[in-house]
Formats: sequence, structure tokens, C-alpha cells
Amino acid sequence: MPADLVCRFRCEGTPVGPLQVIDLSTAGFSAVSPDEAALSPGSVLESLELVLGDRPVWVGDAVVVHGSAERFGARFTSGLLDIHQLRLGATLEGRLAIRREQAERLPAAWRAAVGDLRHLLEDARAEVEEFERVSADDPLRRRDEEAQLFNALGQRWGHSYSEAVTRLHEMSKGFDERTALLGRSYASSMIMPILASCLLHKRAYEKPLGYAGDYRMMELCFAEEPMGEGLFGRFLFSISQRLSMVRAAVAREAVLREALHRAVQKRGRGPAALRVLAVAAGPAMELRRWLQETRSLDRPVELILLDQDRAAHESAHRQLTRILLERHHGMLPVTVRCLHFSVRQLVSPRTTEEHAVVSDTLADLDLVYSTGLYDYLPDPVAERLTKRLYSLVRPDGRMLLGNMVEAPDTTWIMDYALDWPILYRAEKDMLRLGGSLGSGPSRVTVKHDATGGCVFLDVER
Repeated sequence: MPADLVCRFRCEGTPVGPLQVIDLSTAGFSAVSPDEAALSPGSVLESLELVLGDRPVWVGDAVVVHGSAERFGARFTSGLLDIHQLRLGATLEGRLAIRREQAERLPAAWRAAVGDLRHLLEDARAEVEEFERVSADDPLRRRDEEAQLFNALGQRWGHSYSEAVTRLHEMSKGFDERTALLGRSYASSMIMPILASCLLHKRAYEKPLGYAGDYRMMELCFAEEPMGEGLFGRFLFSISQRLSMVRAAVAREAVLREALHRAVQKRGRGPAALRVLAVAAGPAMELRRWLQETRSLDRPVELILLDQDRAAHESAHRQLTRILLERHHGMLPVTVRCLHFSVRQLVSPRTTEEHAVVSDTLADLDLVYSTGLYDYLPDPVAERLTKRLYSLVRPDGRMLLGNMVEAPDTTWIMDYALDWPILYRAEKDMLRLGGSLGSGPSRVTVKHDATGGCVFLDVER
């Protein structure tokens, strides 16, 4: 609600209130007890008013059914409260209050730039819908025509779209916390109704698993063709895949896959298993592709996928098992183990079982890596996790930790439209994390993916 809901009434002829309302239903309410004394059950509350801001939203009588020194509960005796109407009124008042504050705090030029971005999206939708109206009915021909349309529009319109988003990114720098919050609300209401046509934008905004960058989002980034029900949705999907951060999310997989090949070559032949840990493994796209292109192995390989999302584990395990059976007929000496474990458990194990996982299951690793996780970790947590992961690496083993770099053509959309803020780090920030390891590592460097959008802390023990 836009303001605190309070109550005031008369009890035995004495005016009481205003008191803060804690809970509310159609049949009654609870509120903070008055300082003078607790209200005992059976006390009659006459001329009761529930007041939102400076406006009474319910007037009548009630009787106390529970009382203590901290709070009391009362039942309405002169009619029920229409919660639906109260909610509508409060929502409308809240929206109007937010609109007024947005007009006061958000620069007019910034709001105009958001409006221009919306017009750009509407222009693209009109163009695509006109094409859809007159296009041929042959689905194979339509697919070719779609590809041509997306390519042509992507080159002309996509450039203007990128420029508009980049400009908003620059204009939003320097916003204080409250202004940025108001800006996110304004931007989402203006452009998400259009961007929601795209599967990538829609999933990131709605967060069906509770967070934006879930395993399904990553799988969508790797889609070979634009996906979606409508032509405009598929066009936006194709534009999304051209954004710097989406291209980096795909390109960083190649860095991990190369590290896997290098680890296998480095260890050579032998009966002891090569042990690999993927932290916040998600869909494990790099492991899928590595298994697809691996023909033989001279030693067993144990893949440990650590994640706290069971759905991600199910998808990754299903796909990796399918590749091992269909491509390698179960003959490749690879085992896949999914470990349902959180960062908190990894950094600060509390139970005997958690300590056993860290000290035994995750010990003596040849390669440990993570991409995507550090984008959400503040520096103190990132430093503690880096030390923990390094402690799990065997002598001559390797640790690769990736973090996204700020990208003007993507960052603003993620933060302001999709409510998907992440922590960006540059080379110096990753080297600072490596410096927390002291003099133990034999090599501490940084490297980038092919797009330059993801920077890796690369450590050898």
C-alpha cells in the first residue's frame, strides 16, 4: 500500500489511536496495542475507522477477540470489509503516487528516451506484422523469407535499437538508489509489454524458477534458430541473440570446453580418474559439447555437477546420459554425478554431511570452474568462495572462474526492463580475487572469451 494503514476508535468513551494495523481480513484486523493498556477480549471498539493515508476506507464497530501487551485482534460487528475494493483503491493511489514521483525525479530527457525506445519497438512490430500479413503460405518458403527479413531488419533496425539502449545506459549512470528504482518501474511498464513477445525476455522478466539466469534461459541462448510462437517474437529472439551479453554467454562455453580438453591431455594415460567440478553447473552446455566431440579417453573422467537447482540437474543429467548412450554407446569411461549443494554449504559447511562432501567428495580436483555464479556474488562472498574452490584443487590442477563484463547494449535492458541486475567485474577485479590466494598458486592470470564479454580468473596450483 502507498501509506501505512492505521485504525482509530473509541473504547469506553475514550478516543484511541491512531494505531498501526498489522493484519487485515474481510472479517477483522489486528493492530499494535495502545501504550496505555492492553485491550481485553470483549472490549467494544466504537466508531472504528481504518485510515489509509488521510482517507478512511472503512467505518463501523468491532469487538476485541484477542489482546496482549504487543497487539490485539478484533472482529468487525457492523459489516464486512471489501478487501478487493480496498486493494483496487490502494493500488490506484499507489500507482498515481509513483507516477508523480517519477515525474519529479526522473529527468524529462530520460523519460523521452525510454519513450523513443518503445516507439522503435512498435515500429519493428508493425513492420514484422505487415510482412506476416502478406507473406506466402508455404512454410518452407516462409522460413527462408523469415531469415531474410530478420537479417535485413537486424542490420538496419538492430543498429538503431542498440544505439538507443546504449544511450539510456549512459543517461542512467549517476542515478541514486531511489531514482534507479523508479526508473526500473517506469522502463518495465513502458517496454516490457512489447519485449514479452520474446521467449528470452519473457522468461528473464517472469523468473519462473525464482531467478532470471536459470538453466532454461541458458539453453535458449544456445538455440540454433529463433524460437517463439509469433513472427515478431521470433524476430526479437533473433535480436536478443545478437546482444553482447548473450553472445558472451555462448562464447564463454568454448573457454571451458578448451580447458576440459587441456586437462585430459595434461593428465595423459592412467587408471586414476580425472576429476572435474562444475560449480553452479546449470545446463552444463560445455560438458554436452565436450562429450559430443570427444572420441576416446585414456583415463576415466569423473564429472561432478554442483547446483542448488534440481531442475537444472535433471536436464543436465538427462542430456549428458543421452550423449553417452547414443554417441558413445556407454563405452566412454565417464561418470556424471549431480550434487545438490549451495554456495553457503560449500563456503561454510555446518553439518557432518556437509563437511564430508567438501573434504571427501570434492577433494583433489584436476579442474574446477564456474561461469554465471560470480555475477551475483558480492566481493566478500566471492573471495571466500574463491579460497574454498582453490583449496579443492590438486597440485598442478586448474581453476577457472568467469564473470560478465559490463556491456552498454545489454546492461540497461537487463537492469531496467528485466529486473535482472548482476555484478560486473573487470580484469583488475578478477586479479584482486586471485590476489586473495596469496603466494600459493604457480600462475594467476586472466583471460576473455572470444567476444571479450566474459573475463576469467585463471589459476594453476
